[in-house]
Amino acid sequence: MTEDDLWWQTLTEGPLLLALFDGRDRLLRANAAYRQAWRLADDAAPAWAQMIEAARLAGTGPVEPPERRRRLAQRGYEQVWRDGRRFWWVEQRLPDGGLALTGVDISALARPRPATGQLLPTQAGCELLQTLLADPGAWPLCIATLAVETDAAALLARIRGEDGCMRLADGRLLVMLPATGPAQAQALGERLGAQALTEAVWGETAAALLARV
Repeated sequence: MTEDDLWWQTLTEGPLLLALFDGRDRLLRANAAYRQAWRLADDAAPAWAQMIEAARLAGTGPVEPPERRRRLAQRGYEQVWRDGRRFWWVEQRLPDGGLALTGVDISALARPRPATGQLLPTQAGCELLQTLLADPGAWPLCIATLAVETDAAALLARIRGEDGCMRLADGRLLVMLPATGPAQAQALGERLGAQALTEAVWGETAAALLARV
């Protein structure tokens, strides 16, 4: 077993996202975490451009079109995804022209909360929701959904300072209720005029939670 094989075997089942691309930017190897994030089959070996397009069609992957792969020896950058997650990536060019890519989910890192009384658009709301889902201090966590015709200004005046409010893609309003269990959420929901309440499940993504509302 080579040193490279040992490194790969040690990290292949861990939380880091690992991938190797050849000189033409076609995927050679990827661990389970990387394939799961990009929704790739175990034997899939797409080109980078194909991965980006497939992810866009599936509603995942980066929000902004990624920069063209640079020929720098190494670089790091943050990337926001459509499901609200944030990743930090490090790219390293290999002697044969290939690319080694390492990523880590940084959604749980502290990020400034939006100002009280602010209605967030869908993407910004997803990012805040993902941050709360990854923050142990925000648990238990519930969300309340309200009808499309709800007066947003009146709602913002009634929510607590620690709550977040976003507009869903279908026009409904969603209020995030951090550090709020089901019983307290029920009382708050009645005061806000919520149509439904949903309790978050530890470990799920913002996209998974929103799919249940």
